[in-house]
Amino acid sequence: MALKYVTMLIKDGNLSKDEIINSVKSRLSEYKAISGSYEYIAQVINPMSKESFCVVDDEFKEALNLDDNTFGFISDGFDDSELKAKLVELAAKIDGEIVALDELANYTTKAEFDAMVKELKGLFDQLLGEIQGILNKIRADISGLQTQVEAISSSGGIDENAINEAINNNANIQELGAKVNHLATNLQGATYAQLVATMKFLGYELPSELRAYADYNLYADDRLSGDLTIGFKPITYAGSYGQAWENVAIYNELGEKLTAKYANISSDGLNIEAIFAKDERQPKGDSWEPVPSDYILADGEVRVSITLGASSYYGATYGLRMLNNNPSSWTESYLAGNHSYDEWVFTFHNYKPTKFSITNGTATYGGYGYMTKYNMRLSIGNWSKTLTYENSSYPNNIEVDLTNLNFGSDAKTIELAKAWNIPVTPYDINSDMVDE
Repeated sequence: MALKYVTMLIKDGNLSKDEIINSVKSRLSEYKAISGSYEYIAQVINPMSKESFCVVDDEFKEALNLDDNTFGFISDGFDDSELKAKLVELAAKIDGEIVALDELANYTTKAEFDAMVKELKGLFDQLLGEIQGILNKIRADISGLQTQVEAISSSGGIDENAINEAINNNANIQELGAKVNHLATNLQGATYAQLVATMKFLGYELPSELRAYADYNLYADDRLSGDLTIGFKPITYAGSYGQAWENVAIYNELGEKLTAKYANISSDGLNIEAIFAKDERQPKGDSWEPVPSDYILADGEVRVSITLGASSYYGATYGLRMLNNNPSSWTESYLAGNHSYDEWVFTFHNYKPTKFSITNGTATYGGYGYMTKYNMRLSIGNWSKTLTYENSSYPNNIEVDLTNLNFGSDAKTIELAKAWNIPVTPYDINSDMVDE
């Protein structure tokens, strides 16, 4: 078994521990996709909460028969006894002489598992030794600098040139200082466009044109009427079992939740036609009554068309599961499809809800994929706006509040605009109007 250990530093104090764990699991899945010959363990350090713990992905968790994706590992003094105790506990959990390592019916004997545990212990011993060596080297460098500065001070006065020379003997500090000075020199007097180009060259992203907008109420804007379309175009995914969607719902002006009343799916499995209404008792699984051909909408009901980005793993009719908001088991809850990059489109005919919600991924059965980056397209009449989102939570409960849309006014953009003395301005829908 090849094992790699990575450290992840969490700098966002607003994230909950569950959000941090889901984010780290997502990153580990990305590592595994790049190099599948390794198993990865991430040590998470959160200076905000003073927490330090380790995270493994779902696959490695199952291979080790862990109860959870997280456990303590390195603390002050680099004590790895907790991990070693956990590995001993894992070995004791094996029922009989074999244990399943994954869902492909691969098994290992008790002796092979014990050998794997022994190898893991050896790898961690070696890893801790390397980390301790690096830290000792850093401490020695710092101690050497302090000694040089103290010797200069006690020799009869502070010589600024001598102190600078002593500091510059440290190659790491010297190299870092040179880079910082070079960057600062080249950015003095730079325009915003030059700053953007420089940051992109260094691998960072900034808005090419800096604008910050106040929140916009699409629902209350009477200039826009007709069919409302919300589309999701996947850019990147995480997860090894395709993708999942569930819990499609909209909300009316009173905040009441509307879900599917009738629904039917096309023979190719890519299109759903449905009627949404409030206070609907959800069917189980795929037992949806089709929309009557002569059906007339009652007051408050909405006709909805959905174009799926991929057909279900399990057959066309199973796409109806994504409409169920109250499943009693995972077999009734979600649509599962391949990692398709086609757009998922939800059209509400002649209707503007106050809010639209859907779950990407599934809360009832772990392991299915979800979008880590995607474009969301909003269209109504001859107005259209596309926003790009990045996501690390699983499952991702997407909620589009049409009374409080955020067009470029996220916290980072606001901070950047204030730094450049750029005011936050009202959003102008005319800038996104499409000529008829």
